[in-house]
Amino acid sequence: MKKLILAIIPALLLLLLPASLQAQDAREGTLGIRLDGGLSWSLGGDFANSGKNALTLIQPQGVVGLFYNFSPRFRMGLDYGYTRMIREQTNGTMNALPGGGVAGEVYRNLKNHFHAAELTGEFNLLGEGPLSLYLGAGAGCQFVVGNTYTIAVKNEVKPGGMGNTIHVTGHNVGHKFAAPYIPVTLSLEYAFLPQVAVSVGGGYRLILAGKKEFSAKSQPFATLGLRFNLSK
Repeated sequence: MKKLILAIIPALLLLLLPASLQAQDAREGTLGIRLDGGLSWSLGGDFANSGKNALTLIQPQGVVGLFYNFSPRFRMGLDYGYTRMIREQTNGTMNALPGGGVAGEVYRNLKNHFHAAELTGEFNLLGEGPLSLYLGAGAGCQFVVGNTYTIAVKNEVKPGGMGNTIHVTGHNVGHKFAAPYIPVTLSLEYAFLPQVAVSVGGGYRLILAGKKEFSAKSQPFATLGLRFNLSK
């Protein structure tokens, strides 16, 4: 057992040491590819979620991008990202009609698809070695395409109180707009191969949407991904 441990320790050191040195070389004046997948939470906005399905607040996210390694400590990247927002509103309060009866919207469903372009600079707080901790910030713009589906009910009393007439209508209205945002990111990366690293991280987008009713105000997110540093 002792001989086995003595044999394993040098082997591990040989594996880790070249990865450290070559990872440093792969992050000096080279291009890289970023692939991320994870979850996002869209917060704020005038369209609040009041449905019973709270899981609609958590949505998938994907990112693909290119970055340039100026040094093992600093890189800049241009990314394309996608996520979405789903909100549900239910309304149990109806408005009274002058001739008797009630009317109002009973259900609204909002779906937004966010396509984002983002430029980010990242600083490696740990410096050289296979383990890196990147803190980043930058600027981006979301291009939002979505729709709002509304169901309205009208219960009208007939003249003389002789029965009721019930109307149920549905409306589907599309919308699209652009909104700039400020991203802040943090990712822990480990180079398990000279030019390939696994990443776990997260971040926050502050969305400068102004008074747009259907936009989120912020989006925290969590990701798991891969980094490929291309050879010179």
